[in-house]
Amino acid sequence: MRPAIRPNLQSPVAYSPTLRCSAPLSLAPIRHYDRKRYLKEKKKLKAQQNQEDISFAESFGVFKTYCLGEDKTVKAHIQVPKHEEGHRPLRGEVLLPHQVSAEDNSVILVFAKGEHAEEAKRRGAHIVGAEDLIQDILADKVKFDKVLSTKEMFPQVVKIARVLGPKGLMPSPAKGTVSDDIATMMSSLKAVTKFEVDGDGSIHIDVGKASWREQDVFENLHAVVGAILKVRPSKTDANKFLESVSISADHTPGMKLPMKPFKVAKAAKAPST
Repeated sequence: MRPAIRPNLQSPVAYSPTLRCSAPLSLAPIRHYDRKRYLKEKKKLKAQQNQEDISFAESFGVFKTYCLGEDKTVKAHIQVPKHEEGHRPLRGEVLLPHQVSAEDNSVILVFAKGEHAEEAKRRGAHIVGAEDLIQDILADKVKFDKVLSTKEMFPQVVKIARVLGPKGLMPSPAKGTVSDDIATMMSSLKAVTKFEVDGDGSIHIDVGKASWREQDVFENLHAVVGAILKVRPSKTDANKFLESVSISADHTPGMKLPMKPFKVAKAAKAPST
């Protein structure tokens, strides 16, 4: 005869004739997700990464110590997303409020006739011509870096827009590169600096000297950022398009700058001290 089953009073599991498991039951720990706290910590970490508690003046002051008293050229390195294959690389030009170097080795081409052509030569234009110059450009016989045009020649220049446009060389009245005032165009053109993104999504451009005031370097940097955002792809968020801004000089380590002053292209304000 089979002996009767007796309950184990020492076990935390309640006795049941049909229960075959003798292991104690336990509840799995519940993880509490606090969304408000998560978003707060995420915002705090992002602010720390962007150095929002550091002013531009403080950053540039530290950078000057890297230069060891030498008046070195300050170069900006601006990181943007890499352009996709098949799309035109990002390029443009900017008129810096404070010119970095008086030397400009760019080859200037001017479309002009008669007196305007003679004035362009006197002002330092390297290549001056009219309809014959258009044919030379189509045949790729001339090399140049900047282009100006008089109002008389502009309708002819439009015919080669397919050649000049992709290179960022097409003159236009909006940019001030189409006018009969040769003197003003030449002086403005020499102060214009071109930029173009490289294969890594970086733009490199000189923005000042180590001996300059923080305000002057900041205004040049702000002008460069504004020019880049103007030529960014359409339907692109300006704040997300600009990834980082750094400065460096010859034989010095690079310095990543706080992003807050460059997030929105507004009128440049004096950097806080």
